[in-house]
Amino acid sequence: MFDKLRRARADLTTMNTLFPKAEQIARADGVDEPGAEHLLLAALDLDDGIAAAALRAAIVAQHDEALRAVGVVADDNAVAAALPAPAPATGLYRSQGSLQRAFQRATALAKLDKTRLHSGHILLAVTEPDQGTVARALEHLGLDRQLLRERITATAVGQ
Repeated sequence: MFDKLRRARADLTTMNTLFPKAEQIARADGVDEPGAEHLLLAALDLDDGIAAAALRAAIVAQHDEALRAVGVVADDNAVAAALPAPAPATGLYRSQGSLQRAFQRATALAKLDKTRLHSGHILLAVTEPDQGTVARALEHLGLDRQLLRERITATAVGQ
């Protein structure tokens, strides 16, 4: 009985966070009543991180699928055991080339727009390449990159 009460209280707390956020997102979209899409966007902000982790997992799965497509199949545990321990972070931020290229492109886009760097620039930059994890993840999810880019551009006007 106490477990049910605790769950009910936790659910109410989640709903009290989730629904107002979904409503806020919907109103920002010019919609009086939030729909599932607004609920999804609100869920990405929940402290439990599950929705964001699921999206990340979809991206990781696409990366693994791409490796399998070229004949690379690895046991994650064996790979982790074989890799050296990560060095402690020191000095400048370290990143993969894809992040560096995307960030450089995003800053170039901001300069072209003569605006501050914003998330739209980042999203435009990461969706430009025809290959890579982002391109495959978006394709797997059935998202048209060109349409997404058009939406980003339309949304970013005046930012």
